[in-house]
Amino acid sequence: MLWYTPGPESIGYEEEIIKAGATGVRLTFSYSTTSYQAERALLHRKIARDCGRDFAVVADIAGEKYRLGRFVGVPSIRVAAGEEFRLITGEVSDPKADRTLTVTTPTFFSGLESGDLITVGDGNTVLEVSLVSAGAASVVVTVNGTVNQSRGLTVQGDHFRPRCLTDKDLSDLRFVAKSDLFDNVALSFVADASDLRRAREILSSSALPVELTAKIETSAGVENAAEISKEADMVMAARGDLALAVPWVELPAAVTRIETAANETGTPWILATQLVEGLERFIIPTRAEICDLANWAHRGCAGVLLSYETAFGARPIDAVATVRSLLDRWSV
Repeated sequence: MLWYTPGPESIGYEEEIIKAGATGVRLTFSYSTTSYQAERALLHRKIARDCGRDFAVVADIAGEKYRLGRFVGVPSIRVAAGEEFRLITGEVSDPKADRTLTVTTPTFFSGLESGDLITVGDGNTVLEVSLVSAGAASVVVTVNGTVNQSRGLTVQGDHFRPRCLTDKDLSDLRFVAKSDLFDNVALSFVADASDLRRAREILSSSALPVELTAKIETSAGVENAAEISKEADMVMAARGDLALAVPWVELPAAVTRIETAANETGTPWILATQLVEGLERFIIPTRAEICDLANWAHRGCAGVLLSYETAFGARPIDAVATVRSLLDRWSV
């Protein structure tokens, strides 16, 4: 199983990507409209049919994403360790002038605790919470870095539980159920089996069967991996957000725990994030990437999801062909 994520660098190359070995496409409902995703689903179905390939169309449901608001005058600011800022609910701030950063989702503050570490983006910088009050928090920059407007925020710890199903997500699920265009739904931030049961109830109205993939990307999801695996048709070790939600040195243990839970319940599991990004610099993936993917494939990983490599990477077709070669060689 090899799913890919389309993006600016791969649009127009769908046939080549499918012929290179992709067996599914992940259409991300975080972006654009449902009608656009329906068009992309139809396109991939037609191309796969014309190529005579079995192919899955996957609807990736966004979940609740905590983000910074926009900045006045600049898209980003440089920050230094020891600097202090105040986080407040809002859409726009002037961080240089008043030392404030807005967070667009008020519920972000409900589970925040003093001492929490907040990662901005994919690790551009880290903020430590020094004080929490109603709808606000004081934070201290822990490492020199950059804060970009509208970037995501991830809190490290067991109490970080963004909602799996927002009102938008429920609407998107109802669209998927009516459209009969999708084979699989990937749910973000699955914390326990109740998220899956709620989604499955909505999808039960679909004329065609739709499988559920649980993306495990928080500490709570890892903790409840066993019950999630029992309820899901498939689970995903979504290493992107997971590496920020747990101490990074614990990421291998978290993935192993997901693998163990999936194996014990006989549930296929998928590996995601930074599989062959080394192709941006070298002719072949990095040695670490080659060994990483071969290791998990040989241990029984059912498949992988390519993200940046095919959405924004310079060599989307090569990325698919390279991963296909590794999976064909090392999958059990």
